[in-house]
Amino acid sequence: MASIRSKIVFTLVSALVVAGLVASWATYYSTRSEFSAIFDSQLKHTAMEIVESGAIDISRITLVGQSPQLNLFVQIYDAHENRIYMSQHRTPLPVAEVVGFSDVKLESGEEWRQYASTVGTRIIQVAQPMDVRDKLAVSAAMRIVQPMLVLIPFLAIAIWFVIVQSLQPLNRTARAVSMRSPSSLEPIEIKNLPYELKSLVGAINNLLRRLSESLNAQQRFASDAAHELRTPLAAIKLQAQLLSRCKPEDKAKYAARLQQGVARATRLVEQLLTIARLDPENADKPMSEVDLAAVASSAVEELSQSARDKAITLTARAEPLTMMGMPDAIHLMVVNLADNAIRYTPENGRIEIGVKQKGNDAVITVTDDGPGIAPEERERVFERFYRALGTKVSGTGLGLAIVSRIVAMHNGTIRITDGFARLAHDGSGEGFGTQFVVTLPLTPNRGLPRLS
Repeated sequence: MASIRSKIVFTLVSALVVAGLVASWATYYSTRSEFSAIFDSQLKHTAMEIVESGAIDISRITLVGQSPQLNLFVQIYDAHENRIYMSQHRTPLPVAEVVGFSDVKLESGEEWRQYASTVGTRIIQVAQPMDVRDKLAVSAAMRIVQPMLVLIPFLAIAIWFVIVQSLQPLNRTARAVSMRSPSSLEPIEIKNLPYELKSLVGAINNLLRRLSESLNAQQRFASDAAHELRTPLAAIKLQAQLLSRCKPEDKAKYAARLQQGVARATRLVEQLLTIARLDPENADKPMSEVDLAAVASSAVEELSQSARDKAITLTARAEPLTMMGMPDAIHLMVVNLADNAIRYTPENGRIEIGVKQKGNDAVITVTDDGPGIAPEERERVFERFYRALGTKVSGTGLGLAIVSRIVAMHNGTIRITDGFARLAHDGSGEGFGTQFVVTLPLTPNRGLPRLS
């Protein structure tokens, strides 16, 4: 591909040449029109002088003030004597049929401009070759346009020099980027750059910043994933060793523990794969209608056994509502929120999944009467692998991170408030519970993230 510098120089020089040609043609046309008016006046004036003098023998007439370069030709035809008098020895012009100005084309191809007048039986014609006018017009136009045509090469050199100097900051920036190592993601120096280049470098710096954040997040994710996988894998290895060495009567106990370790590792891997699939940009993911009431009912049915194991009442209160979204992702979001509530809600607790419409948004809530989440931890619970201290609940620490990612994919928001207050035996409040409130637009606007 041609360079921008060459393209700009070629375009500007071409524009100069075209402008010069157009100016030359316009100057020639204007000059020729002016000369034609002057020469026509001169033809008429000469004819009128001859008419007033009454002369017949043209050879004896002196055209005062006429330059030989103008090549005026006078012809008088006397109809009474049937004779033609001419000021030059040449082929006579056809006798004029009309009085006034007219153009004549001879058999030789010459074109003449003439003025004809009559007096008695005489027809007086004063004519001039058209090429005389063309040559004079070209000569006058060239005297006007020639300086500009001579200047075009110097202007082209000046344009090239200015463009080369103007593009130097771009060349320096390109060299600075090419000399960087693949791991160098520091912003490019933007000081002393032209305004047009600042916007480009600013966009590149913004891309480098987001790329750095993405790489750091991947490195943290890989490190955290390796750390989290180490524990269940170590437990599986230990249980396998114990199973191989234990007495026959203890094999069932160690086999059950081994299965629990495998199940925990499997769940962790599944969560890791899920969040890895949700991390890339999902602007091209297909969206379809999602029946939120059906999603809530499906989540209750899917988690009903886990809730019964802890004697927890799990219900759904959802009004009929559909939105445009990713059905599998929305289902996973609701299931993760409800599963998280089941894990942290004590026995005989209560959990409710709610769905309602608020303006142009769908509001999905998961409310429990568990111990609640401290205000200072409500933002951190959405971080990967984060688990609140003091809770004796096992988990991967990825469920709410997946929920947060799904909400962001649908351009929504999520916040945590107090849930149902659990009553103690004496009637006093025992904690405030937790409520996750997810707000999703019914028709997500891709590419425009919403502010919480």
